[in-house]
Amino acid sequence: MHPRNMGELPDANGVATVGNKVCVLPETLILANSEVVQIKDIAEGQKVLGHDGYFHQVVNTHKRKYSGNLYIIRTHNLGGTVLTPDHHVLALKTSPFSHKLDSFQKNKVFVDWLNASQLEKGDTLLYPVIKEVANKSSFDTGVVKRKWDFRSIDLPKNTIIDNNFLRLVGYYLAEGYLCTRVGVKMLGFVFGSNEQTFIRDVIFLMKKFFNFNPSDIRKAHNSTNIIYYRSQLVDLFKNLFGKGAAEKHLPHWMLILPLEKQNALICGLWRGDGYISDRRKVAKFVTISQQLAYQLRSLLLRQKIISSFLTTSAKGIHKKSYSIYVKEDSSLKKLAAIVGKNVHYPVNKKSPHKTWFDENYYYSPISKIEKIRYEGDVYNLEVEGSASYVSESATLHNCGDVMKMFLKIGKKEGQEVIEDAKFQTLGCGAAIATSSIATEMIKGKPVSEALKLTKQAIMEALGGLPPAKHHCSVLAAEAVKKAIEDYKNKKLT
Repeated sequence: MHPRNMGELPDANGVATVGNKVCVLPETLILANSEVVQIKDIAEGQKVLGHDGYFHQVVNTHKRKYSGNLYIIRTHNLGGTVLTPDHHVLALKTSPFSHKLDSFQKNKVFVDWLNASQLEKGDTLLYPVIKEVANKSSFDTGVVKRKWDFRSIDLPKNTIIDNNFLRLVGYYLAEGYLCTRVGVKMLGFVFGSNEQTFIRDVIFLMKKFFNFNPSDIRKAHNSTNIIYYRSQLVDLFKNLFGKGAAEKHLPHWMLILPLEKQNALICGLWRGDGYISDRRKVAKFVTISQQLAYQLRSLLLRQKIISSFLTTSAKGIHKKSYSIYVKEDSSLKKLAAIVGKNVHYPVNKKSPHKTWFDENYYYSPISKIEKIRYEGDVYNLEVEGSASYVSESATLHNCGDVMKMFLKIGKKEGQEVIEDAKFQTLGCGAAIATSSIATEMIKGKPVSEALKLTKQAIMEALGGLPPAKHHCSVLAAEAVKKAIEDYKNKKLT
């Protein structure tokens, strides 16, 4: 709780860094500022979500060759992440307990950064809820009329961002389409013929915000197509939300709007591409846009709605798709209220506490761990501020336990003595504690005695360490020895 000797010795004559390189597979999806990105494609300067729920800048990227075991860690609801054994994951050691939340509330377990190799089925991963909030009341449409366009009606320069507008955005992302052929610029919405309430709602909202009535309404056997031949509308929706079902997405500023406004977004999305079954007690949303799927999952997490995420591979004429299911009673009731649907079943008060929320995190137990052999490139990020980043299913530290030891060595009564020692450690609480106590144990001691420092002595000085943290004492003892070696090598040169 109160580490000593933290920092750097500018006049150190013995310096050493020890620790573990940690990495993930190139295809690992990382939650970046407004999208999910494979880690191999992330560049310096981009922002990624950190363990604190805020977005931080990537200051460095790392790539190296790796040969050895990897751990595939899967959770009940979020999916899986593949890690090197020493990669730190934010987690709880809940595997001995059937009721995870109870054990956490009774202080039987505590949050820590744990190596992937230390995790077991039944332990619980912590996944951050986005805490960054920025309200935006209006935006500049930014659409400029083309030079020779004398027919188009100008869009309003500023559009109000309220619940009505965001519901319209949800409708577009779910049921909207754009046509940009030469000579034909068209925005359309397609609903089932039985969705008259939603059809009237879209017509009302388009009139309210853009003062446009439909150019055409085409009715087929099972569908109704609402069409607007407005080139500036097409440009606006394309610039903000993408064109084509697989490319649709939300701009970053919509991901950090206040919760009440995001309710309206979820409402429009779920009315379009989702359903809620009262009889089966399940809600489902399907999209072929990877970005939109993960963005919607983030919106649901902010609303503290428990969901499951499923990816279905492409097959035949069917494209790869992403499904989000909501089955937990209280979450289903909350979602139904947002969408405006009445449900008629009681909430089960006897929750087994498989997953839960607090103000900062979503807690999801590990359902399966596999170990595989791998040879190839692995990647890591160095993140400013949070020293962490978030994959599709886990919160990852951007380094393993890394200790840097600084020694100032002088002479006293003919012996080489450690006059001062400081450390810089990135890692868990145990790593910091072992670094701190090691510097205390060697200060003022002859170098010959400091070289005899053992992991057992460090653990005893701390009053013991959990078995999962014994490796931290090994690193501390190793850091002292390597810093002394560095001092001796410098003397020879």
